[in-house]
Amino acid sequence: MCAAGSQGEGAASGGIGSLLLGAHNTDRELVYIGHVGTEFTAKARRELLTQLEPTEQPDPPFDTAPPRSLTKGAHWVSPTLVGDVEYREFTDRLRHPAWKGLRDDKGPSDVDWPGSH
Repeated sequence: MCAAGSQGEGAASGGIGSLLLGAHNTDRELVYIGHVGTEFTAKARRELLTQLEPTEQPDPPFDTAPPRSLTKGAHWVSPTLVGDVEYREFTDRLRHPAWKGLRDDKGPSDVDWPGSH
């Protein structure tokens, strides 16, 4: 689930630089699970920015805010979009995540803890 984005720089300017991601743990709390900034096309970066801007909010949507050192420059948004992210491993964070696109077959409440399927 997309919970925040950072403004892109360089080749990513005009769109999203990366997305902070969250999932629901077994207590149904929204928890930060990592961020993804690779495999976005320039078009996807611009479209995501357009979709996320109207949902911007002042505070993190997570039940426990991630450390500020991990979220510098974040623009918090309401967690309304569900993304498809491929990853190699999940420990306390997604390892080697890559963006695959948005999903329209799942809602935010359907996003469970990685590996709990």
